[in-house]
Amino acid sequence: MRDLLIQSLERLLADQCTPEFLRHCEEQHGPELPDVWQTLEDSGFALAAVSEAAGGAGLPWSDIYPLLQLMGAHALPLPLAENLLAAALLDQAGIDLPEGALTLGDGACAGLRLEGGPGTWRLSGSVAHVPWARQCAHVVVDALDAQGRPWIALVARASAQLQPDLNVAREPRDRLLLDGAVPVAAAPWPQPEMAAPVRVHGAMARSAQMAGAMERIVQTSVQYAGERVQFGKPIGKFQAIQQQLATAGCESAAAGAGAAFAFARAGLPGHLLAVAAAKLRASEAAGHVASVGHGTHGAIGFTYEHHLHFLTRRLWSWRSEFGNSQWWSLAIGRSVLASPLPFWEQITDRQQEHLRIDPSLSLEHP
Repeated sequence: MRDLLIQSLERLLADQCTPEFLRHCEEQHGPELPDVWQTLEDSGFALAAVSEAAGGAGLPWSDIYPLLQLMGAHALPLPLAENLLAAALLDQAGIDLPEGALTLGDGACAGLRLEGGPGTWRLSGSVAHVPWARQCAHVVVDALDAQGRPWIALVARASAQLQPDLNVAREPRDRLLLDGAVPVAAAPWPQPEMAAPVRVHGAMARSAQMAGAMERIVQTSVQYAGERVQFGKPIGKFQAIQQQLATAGCESAAAGAGAAFAFARAGLPGHLLAVAAAKLRASEAAGHVASVGHGTHGAIGFTYEHHLHFLTRRLWSWRSEFGNSQWWSLAIGRSVLASPLPFWEQITDRQQEHLRIDPSLSLEHP
């Protein structure tokens, strides 16, 4: 089943994610998703992590990892990863899935509050960098109630004020002003120790997407180094180029291993620490792999006609989304220092969750 899904998505993305389509998506940022979105929805991948009882495929997170990795490898310019995550969060919170495309907003870490009570819920605050918000009918956000407990809320995008924005990859990353917005539905997150479920799952997904993009960059760089002839031989024969490609390969492999482990630990003790380490490692590797990719390709890699920049610009964007490397480093460091256990026991004990995420964690006021 897993192999069939991977092969199916690989074929679909290889057919659809052409350089022409990627350029088209960067130039068109209207309120409607491209027609290919319907093909992706009909394929069932958007609900891959949703339980079968709710109409999904019921795949475990370990089987979701290679799907997200493929989305990163093909630089998919559509909210398939976000829809997959948002639908899974709604399902886990016991909220019925709405019609139309979904995305998700990192609300708890932005100070978003859920006020009132059943029938009178109101959201207070705003959420920045919401992927493809202008093109999705609903947004899934996490928010904290008056007692600091995490909730999942389903919000109709039309009920929020939208301020359009783009990331470095020219993908929509809009700000939603939600002051006074009435959610379609809201439910407490079933794992209260995970105080920021959107940030945790978003970081997990981005680590997988970055791993896929880096693997693709290394593959194309090795191929190009074997074809580009300089001084009478392929540049891949020069030791300096070989050393750079080998280092990039190691960085890519390390990021992939960390991301795969985070998905394997989903729902188990140690999951938060695994996600933090995966996002941190992938974010640090992204800059090095992108640098080697462009260095190997030379001037051609910087041209808009070449496909390399579609991957590297997403790496530069994704490493900052759902917590950058500094945020996750600080989260790990604070949690380690606050624990009475020695550091080695914290990272090797798989019977308990030792990492505690504080949604109010600020880099400006550590």
